[in-house]
Formats: sequence, structure tokens, C-alpha cells
Amino acid sequence: MNLIQTFKSGQSYMYICPQDKELAFSFPEIKIIKYIKTATKYLPPVIIALLVWQYYMPAQIAVTVITILFAVSLPIQGIFWLGRRAQSPLPLNLIDCYNHIKSQLIEKKILAKENKDKSIGNKLTFEEFMKLLNLAKMHLGSYFAHHDHHSYFDEEKD
Repeated sequence: MNLIQTFKSGQSYMYICPQDKELAFSFPEIKIIKYIKTATKYLPPVIIALLVWQYYMPAQIAVTVITILFAVSLPIQGIFWLGRRAQSPLPLNLIDCYNHIKSQLIEKKILAKENKDKSIGNKLTFEEFMKLLNLAKMHLGSYFAHHDHHSYFDEEKD
């Protein structure tokens, strides 16, 4: 995956991820998305303040430019990390959770059954998992029908 595809994947993954507090403990991307949104909100005033500081204080221009470049790079690094995370394969404990939620959606006739031949070569990714979570939340009212599956999310630590 090249840099542009990774960046685009990270941007789309930002909008796919559910922003629920109960998932933030298990999925670091939810916190990173929050940090990226906060940084993009406050970054323009910080850059303007750095430029004003450069104008009125006898600071070296190189220090100001490096500080501005560093500040701008933080949200970009976060988006690249999200792009890599979106295409990462799911760990085994989340594959079980994915299959359980998917079977509930198939039972409710929200999803159609797939042929096994199509899914043999495909690896499940975090992006597919987040899409399934959004679908489950929309149609089931929760991510899962039984409370005993909350442990799937507690085990995921990155």
C-alpha cells in the first residue's frame, strides 16, 4: 500500500470508526481520532501564534519553521497510523466477535449469507470490523445482543 492510499484509507477510517466511549478502552484508534480532530481544530491558532512570536520576538526563523512543521505533522502521522490500522488483520479474539455479530445480523436478515468460497482468500481487517459494528449498532441497538460478549473488546489491547 503506498503513502497516498494509506492516507486516504486513514481518512475514511476516521469516519467509519464508532465514537463510543465504551469502545475507547479497547480500540486506540478512537482516542487517536479524537486527538486528530482536536489538533486540527486548534492548529491554525497555534501556527498564527508561532508566526506572531517569530515577528515580535528575536527568535530564529529555523526554530519557528521546525516547530510549525512538527505541529502540522502530528495529525498527518495520526491519519497514516489509522490507514495502517484499517488494513491490519484482526486478532483471533476479534474474529470470534466479528463472526458472532455477523451471525446475529444474518439471523435478523440484515445481512445475506455469503458463499464460503469468496471469503477463503479474504482476511478480516479492522475496517471491516468497524463497518460491522456500525451496522450492528444501527440495526441491533447495540454491538451485541448478549452482555457476555463484552469480554471480546476487553481482551483487545494494542
